[in-house]
Amino acid sequence: MTIPQCTNPKGAQAPQHTFSKIFVLLIALAFAGFFQSCDPAALVDTSKKQKWDNAYLWFEPGNMESIYVSDDANIKHAQQIPNDSEYLIEWEKSGETYSLKVTSYNQEIDFAWFTGYDAASSSEEIPWIKTGHSIELVSSKLKPAENGKYQVSISDDLKN
Repeated sequence: MTIPQCTNPKGAQAPQHTFSKIFVLLIALAFAGFFQSCDPAALVDTSKKQKWDNAYLWFEPGNMESIYVSDDANIKHAQQIPNDSEYLIEWEKSGETYSLKVTSYNQEIDFAWFTGYDAASSSEEIPWIKTGHSIELVSSKLKPAENGKYQVSISDDLKN
C-alpha cells in the first residue's frame, strides 16, 4: 500500500506570502527593539538649561523706595530690595494716564508683562517701548493693584 503524498502545486517551495509576512514581522521586531532601547533623555540638548531668564518684580505706586523681586511668580518668595539697586522701577500717574518704566541692570529685557495693564482681550499685546535694558509703557488702560502692588515680569531670551 502506498501513502499518497501531498504536493505543493508550486513545487517544493513555500508560498511567497509566507516569506513576506515573516520579513515584515522581523522588521517590526527590529524597530520595536531599537525604540525600546533608546533613551529619550539622550535626545534632549542639556547644554542649555532654560530658554528664558525670568524675574518677577512687585511695586507699590505709593512707595517706590523699595521693590520686591523673585525668580518665580509667587510674591511669598520675593525679597524686598531697594529700588534702583538691581532694578529701577519708575512710576508716574497723571489723571487717567500712567507711565511705567522698568530698567534691569543685570539682564536684557526681551519680553515683559504688567499685571496692571487692562487689555481688551487675552491676545492683546502690551505696547512696550523697548530700549536696551529698559522698557516703558504709557497708557490709560489700568486695572486696580492687587493687594496694593503691581507685578511686572521681565524675561531675557537666552537663545539670542
